[in-house]
Amino acid sequence: MNQKQLVNFLSFWVANTVVILVSAAVFAGNVVLGNDKVSSSMAAIIAGLVLTLIVTFTPQVVEKSGFKLKDDKLWALIFLAVNFVGLWVVKRLAVLTGLGISSILWVLILAAIITLVQWGVAQATGTMKAQSKARSK
Repeated sequence: MNQKQLVNFLSFWVANTVVILVSAAVFAGNVVLGNDKVSSSMAAIIAGLVLTLIVTFTPQVVEKSGFKLKDDKLWALIFLAVNFVGLWVVKRLAVLTGLGISSILWVLILAAIITLVQWGVAQATGTMKAQSKARSK
C-alpha cells in the first residue's frame, strides 16, 4: 500500500466515522453508539473501519466478477448496496461493534448519507479518477 492509497483509506475511514458520530447525535433515538462492552467513540471507529474495509475492496471484487461498469450512476448504486449490507451486518453484530440502528429504514437512510459522503471524499482525493484510469487500461 503506497502513501496515496493510505491517505485515501484514512480519508474514507475518518469520513465514515464522522458521519456515524454525527448521525448518532442527530438521530439519537434511531442510531445508538456503544454498549456495556464498547464505548460510543470506539463503536464509531469500529463501524467506520468495517465500512471502509468493505468499500475499499468493492471495486476489486466487481472487477474480478467480470462486470464492465463504466457508468458512475451504476457505481453509486453498487456502493449504496454495499454500504447498506455493510451497515446491516455491523448493526446485527451490535454486541461486538456497539452500533445499534432501530430499523432497516434507518439503515437505508444512513447508507445513503454515507454513500454521498464517500462520493465527496472520492472526488476530493481523486480516488475515482485513479480507478477509472485503471479500469480503462
